[in-house]
Amino acid sequence: MSFPYHDRNWNEAAEFLDNHLHEGDRVLAPDRFWWRLVCPVERWVASNLSTDRTYDWVITHKGELDQFSRGFLEHVALTMRAVFANPVFVIWTSRRIGNTVDPGSSHLISFHEIVAGLPAAPVRLNSYEQDRVFDDRPRLARFADMTHAELRATENQFFRDGGYRYVTARDRGYYDDIHRHLAQALSRWTGGRILDLGCGGLPMVRVPSHTLVVRVDFADEGVRLAVVADRHESGCRYATVDGHHLAFPDACFDGVAFVDSVEHVRDATTVLREVARVLRPGGELLVTHANRNSMNQVITRKLGYPEFLTNHQHIREFTPAEFAEVLAGVGLDVIDTAGVGMLPYWGIPGIDEVVRELTDDDAEVVEMMRVIGERAGAEYAYVSVHVARKAG
Repeated sequence: MSFPYHDRNWNEAAEFLDNHLHEGDRVLAPDRFWWRLVCPVERWVASNLSTDRTYDWVITHKGELDQFSRGFLEHVALTMRAVFANPVFVIWTSRRIGNTVDPGSSHLISFHEIVAGLPAAPVRLNSYEQDRVFDDRPRLARFADMTHAELRATENQFFRDGGYRYVTARDRGYYDDIHRHLAQALSRWTGGRILDLGCGGLPMVRVPSHTLVVRVDFADEGVRLAVVADRHESGCRYATVDGHHLAFPDACFDGVAFVDSVEHVRDATTVLREVARVLRPGGELLVTHANRNSMNQVITRKLGYPEFLTNHQHIREFTPAEFAEVLAGVGLDVIDTAGVGMLPYWGIPGIDEVVRELTDDDAEVVEMMRVIGERAGAEYAYVSVHVARKAG
């Protein structure tokens, strides 16, 4: 879910923080604030909800206080100052700023009344899980704000914690479709040398006989997970490689698969130029990307809400036309496109949270969204697929 721009109380809290946060501040907050804040969000998970942890800011949602222990909230109220309060939020800080909430404020009094009625232990934890992917991972930080070294360290830790967890019917349907496109590409490239760029710990589809697939990732831990996932597959080799500087000779691959990864690289043009370099003349690239013109993004813009990245790990997302232009600029001509999935309400404030259970796990709705995405094609589907060929 994206930030609830339609909700005045959320917007008021975010605007207050916009005016007072500094880069590097430690902020404990609901997940959905990562779309708005300049700082990474420390999540409401058990490892963060300890009186031994220190924060510059704690953002408490009064409807979600049962995710905390009473002792933790009492500790926050004792050691930090309330500097903002409205019907939904109380914001606490250890910073020296001019704002202080009047102790007689009804918004602050209601916070203390709720806390007094809580049991000692939390009733539940982390209702703001993003797509049920991140579970108890403690922090959400934008990849676009990280240095090269921070990115590598963060990715390694992400994969060390198990990588992505595909638990919904939508997830499984999506990866069935992605693997179908990948299997079709491998069947065209049978007998060749294939580069799987950004393997990310996911299993490879069955490799045709007499075909070599070299699976690489920026993160050592992603490569390690891929090795484990492929333990029954003999046609693969593995290496840790930065896509910006592919450690392979010119024109040494017959095909390149670049799936679910281009949004994560710091400079997509540089990486795709490297892909073109290592492809032989006539070689093909299969690449997927999150679509900035997918139906949900178009509706979001038309409602007057800001466009949003669909994942905090994405650095840049593209429209199909933008992506085709980048491909052409590095010497790769698009020869085919397709669409994968349709999530018409994903991230739309006030709507997504109402339909998410259906679009995630209702078998009929999930299947409809798969079929509609395929029919919509690359232009409007949630994810666009491009097949491009190197001239020669």
